[in-house]
Amino acid sequence: MNKIQDLYFALLRAAIYQTECPAIPELNEKDWAALIRLALRQGTGPLVFDLMLMHDCPGLTREMTEFIKGTTAHTMLLQEQQRRVMRQASEALRAGEIEPVLMKGLTLARRYPKPYLRASGDVDLFVGKGNYHLGAKILRETFPDAPRFDTEEEYFRHYNINVGPVPVEMHRVSRSFAHPRDAKYYDKLEALGLDGQRVLVHDGEDTYYEPEAKFNVLFVFLHSWEHFVTETPSLRQLTDLALLLRQNSEAELTNYLKKNLSRLHVKDAWQLYAYILVHYLRLPEDKCPLYTARVKDRAELLLQQILFGERPQKQDKGNAPKNVILRKLYTFITRTRDAREIAKYCPSYARHMVITDIAQSWDRFLKGQNTRHWE
Repeated sequence: MNKIQDLYFALLRAAIYQTECPAIPELNEKDWAALIRLALRQGTGPLVFDLMLMHDCPGLTREMTEFIKGTTAHTMLLQEQQRRVMRQASEALRAGEIEPVLMKGLTLARRYPKPYLRASGDVDLFVGKGNYHLGAKILRETFPDAPRFDTEEEYFRHYNINVGPVPVEMHRVSRSFAHPRDAKYYDKLEALGLDGQRVLVHDGEDTYYEPEAKFNVLFVFLHSWEHFVTETPSLRQLTDLALLLRQNSEAELTNYLKKNLSRLHVKDAWQLYAYILVHYLRLPEDKCPLYTARVKDRAELLLQQILFGERPQKQDKGNAPKNVILRKLYTFITRTRDAREIAKYCPSYARHMVITDIAQSWDRFLKGQNTRHWE
């Protein structure tokens, strides 16, 4: 870690835990620009910038000060717009006898000392498979001028529209898996976490359901790990996990994660995150289930990938051959290449990608199941 990265983490920890601000050294314009870029790339700009604005930052130019003020103000304004759209969508769904569960951004923001500084991209509502088509009809009628922006593959998971500057995702499933056994197992967890044991929240003038606490930790991690497998996650997602874990440190959570992370083949991946949470976000070890220092080298490599890495450019899907057999071979080659990249950090999950996911792809081919199907 260099001095810019050390200062960034110190500011981030002070912001999320509301501890004393660290001494801010005098930096030149180039160094301040590097810190600002790092905070923005990690999705934590508003948090870090708010702290900077409350303290003397020697060397920070007036132009930079105005920029970070604008970034913080934009985040606050956008979250207000997201809340308004969330209320409209939720009320419309309830009027249609569908009770949505609010997920991700806005529910995680309330864990922050200053919720309005948690940058969020969209509004995520879970309605389940049975309510999905009716829910999509209700949203189309509620926001008739809102364009859809999803692909056929995305539509399998969620219905997407843009309400002004606010993307809305109405989910039929919270997470999809290539392996049918994994999908069936996760469906049971989802049914409990997002329906049977969901939590009613009173948040200011808003009242809504959010995921059950243990499931929420699992879901937030799985969502972040999916980002890593397909692109790159951000420290904002790890910050979300740190704040969730600070509030849920019971032995019951440890047992829940130990069982379900192993069953979903991501226990080793979780331990990489746990190392970063403990050593860089200073989450106490007793608050971080399944922490181990044995993964240090791979966790440090993962952190560098999160901070500065760029994934190799994926091949255009349009390049896939039309012949079914050749397309399967193309998929195998592509997934093997992706797995080699993942194996640098989590070999067990890379093996799962190749052995399990590709095998299941061929199994579906032999059974004639060559397209997505609705349950």
